[in-house]
Amino acid sequence: MKMKNKKIVIIGGTSGIGLALAKRLAIMGNQVIVGSRSKEKISEVIKNNKSMSGYPIDVSDQGSVQRFYNQVIEESKNIDVVINSAGIMKHYNLLDEKITSQKLQAEIQTNLIGTITVDKIFLPVLRKQAESLIVNVSSGLANLSSAAHPIYSATKAGVHMFTDALREQLHFAGEDHVHVMELVPPLVAETNLEKNIGSVNAPNNMKLSDLIDEGIQGIEEDSIRVNAGLAEVMREMGQTDPDKYERELAATMIPGYFPNGLK
Repeated sequence: MKMKNKKIVIIGGTSGIGLALAKRLAIMGNQVIVGSRSKEKISEVIKNNKSMSGYPIDVSDQGSVQRFYNQVIEESKNIDVVINSAGIMKHYNLLDEKITSQKLQAEIQTNLIGTITVDKIFLPVLRKQAESLIVNVSSGLANLSSAAHPIYSATKAGVHMFTDALREQLHFAGEDHVHVMELVPPLVAETNLEKNIGSVNAPNNMKLSDLIDEGIQGIEEDSIRVNAGLAEVMREMGQTDPDKYERELAATMIPGYFPNGLK
């Protein structure tokens, strides 16, 4: 699917991967509408990028998603592309009795339920187009779980599975004109997704611009999945010997995030 003269919605489009995609796709000659919880960030992005517009959205609230959809359709009538890039990443000690299940569920509501809600609400308008696209952003941790990030890993594995299921349902309904792609980033320190995420100079870090290059190439080649950078290696690890590699990853991650141990 060629990315030119398209009407594109990017959820989480005011920071990180979403913002980088929004800027690149706008430069390529597309109408870009960003969604974010922060009205201030939306105003800042629009001020600095005149070809964009935006509306507030909280993907954990179905009513907010519906209001966002209504505003987008009122502005643009039709939408060609929806990109789900909203996400939060937290490290949790599951043995800490002060960590409530309610607190843990916040990540599920944003990362997984939010992605499902956005896709479901926008799907009818996307099905009406001659060609359209959904991009769901997961993570290398969908393939290899991080013990330090148990909920994030679970949600991104859920995004991976949901994305595959959505694609196959569309295929069996004879609606392959709706492309469904999973963008799988590795560590991208520039996104500041999590404060201890790592350094831009780390050997396993991927430059944000390189991720965007790979993502857009995958879109234009109608790829079903783009395992960018180290995410490709993580996918292979998850398929060959996940128990071994997850134990090794835990041995690296847990001391860094919990220097006093898990109690």
